[in-house]
Amino acid sequence: MIDQLQRFFVANDSLVQFVHGQVFMILGVAMWLQWQQRSQLELARALPWLAAFGVLEAFSVWANVFVPLQARLLSSDAIEALRFLQLLLTLGAFVALLGFGLKLNEPSLPPWSTWYIPLLVALVVTVVLALQRIFALQPGMVRNATNEAFLRYAICAPAALLVALGLRQQAGRLIGPLRIERIVRALRVAGFGFVLYAVLEGLLVPLAPFFPANVINEVALYRMTGIPAGVPRILAGGVIVWSFLRALEVFRVEADRVAQALQREQSLNAERERISRELHDGTIQSIYAAGLALDDAYHALESLRTPPQAFAPEDAAALSHARAQMRVVMDALNRTVQDIRRYIYDLRAAGMEEDLARGLVQIVNEWRMRTHLPIEWSLEGQPLRDLTPEQRQHVYQIAREALSNIARHSGATRARVELRYGRCGNSPADLCLRISDNGNGQALTASHKGYGLRNMRERARMLGAQFSIESAPGVGTVVMLQFESQN
Repeated sequence: MIDQLQRFFVANDSLVQFVHGQVFMILGVAMWLQWQQRSQLELARALPWLAAFGVLEAFSVWANVFVPLQARLLSSDAIEALRFLQLLLTLGAFVALLGFGLKLNEPSLPPWSTWYIPLLVALVVTVVLALQRIFALQPGMVRNATNEAFLRYAICAPAALLVALGLRQQAGRLIGPLRIERIVRALRVAGFGFVLYAVLEGLLVPLAPFFPANVINEVALYRMTGIPAGVPRILAGGVIVWSFLRALEVFRVEADRVAQALQREQSLNAERERISRELHDGTIQSIYAAGLALDDAYHALESLRTPPQAFAPEDAAALSHARAQMRVVMDALNRTVQDIRRYIYDLRAAGMEEDLARGLVQIVNEWRMRTHLPIEWSLEGQPLRDLTPEQRQHVYQIAREALSNIARHSGATRARVELRYGRCGNSPADLCLRISDNGNGQALTASHKGYGLRNMRERARMLGAQFSIESAPGVGTVVMLQFESQN
């Protein structure tokens, strides 16, 4: 039975290697495409590491098919160089897996560790491998097997277990509040898949001249079962891919909820606008009409020139009282009109946050959903002055107009909105709003004569703020709004 399995897998080794690599390529491409959609979930920030791991792992596995095919065409030294490149691909895959694990556990680790530790590991190990190859301390095949076993023990297994721990924490801390049990289960299954990967990839290593690689290795498994190590690794990769594809639903749920919140906000704003319009065009006009009628009646009474002695004392008193009451009613109507005007303004201003930063975040999220353009948000410092609702509205409109120009004219693939308190570049400033893109630099220069730019300048003038635009072809455009320091 074992002999039959061995003959079968020898005949189909290329197919096993192809499927093995394809599983991880699917994982890498799927995670990269999902990361491109952008998300506010913490899990999304770790997806580039997982995408890199899947792609590098796939190419490393496929090299097991590609390199032997070149043996009849290339010299032995060239084949050795290709094997060394394959080893570097394997190192890159394991380092990306380590970065993914560190990123998942970031709340428990220093922020710098998620980048510097993987880069340091990659640099140090690459230098060691290069020096070892230069001095050729061992024959090529033995050296490569020893190095790969070392990489699997030292990096792959710990990194996979770190990923499993991080996925468990993510499932409980981030996904749990969404109350979608199937997504939580999918992430836990993915964690189990990485534990399985740690065993099959991290502990089941090539045959190497040191313990335990000389006892527990791929060759021993093949001799005992007739099944090459690639087959169980395909199963582990399949579990990881299946569970992560199921877990991607969390991003769709997030997008749906953001879209629903945006729709509710738009509906609420539309209703506020309708009520304010009805108050202005209906209620206020009716009060105006009543006030005009009273004013007309009051002036009619004032126009009476009949001598007071022509009226009986009680009639004269009643006339004087009527005039006084009419004046009181007219004053009350005027105050009511002023109150309603204030209510109308409050209704129209209520659509935005009282905090400037939160309001700008709403605008950024709104434009992300509308245009699918990656827009980065940055906030630095604490507010140094309070803006009135009217001033905030001017700032919001400037931000909207700038983002609109980016979406319509710039051809940009990325934009950034920065709000800084305390400085603007190297200059002190109470507030600095900077909106930039990596477009063709023609977005605003092409519309200098349009209403949008003129309105932004006019709003900045009304705010008493400095307004500037820097734009150059092929570089992009920067819109800057600066409130000078009052100190």
